[in-house]
Amino acid sequence: MGRGRGRRLTVVISLACGVLVTWMLAATGTDGDFFRSLLYPWTCAAVLLAGVILGAAVPVRTALALLVPFSLPQPLLALWQGMNPRPDGDSGLWAVGFTVSALLLVFSVGCVAIGVCVRLMFRR
Repeated sequence: MGRGRGRRLTVVISLACGVLVTWMLAATGTDGDFFRSLLYPWTCAAVLLAGVILGAAVPVRTALALLVPFSLPQPLLALWQGMNPRPDGDSGLWAVGFTVSALLLVFSVGCVAIGVCVRLMFRR
């Protein structure tokens, strides 16, 4: 198996895991909003901690291939909820979900950079 094929498989598996986690968060959230789930702060903490650990332990491409597809389904779900407003009047909450999930995506990339800095700091 070549490098490109292995990285694509990593991206697909990470995306599938991200879809599963987003579905679990939406199922446990209030009115189907993933960011209103009690598990969402724990998910954010796990993603950010994983970013630092992956940045310190693996190459940057591999770390980003794991984290970015994992975090991508949440802003896409928020945009989908914004394009299909609910009849109960909670049409503005999609912007909150999009903002929070987009910040998580940006911060996860930043945590990879912090992990890379930690790795370089302890390099001999």
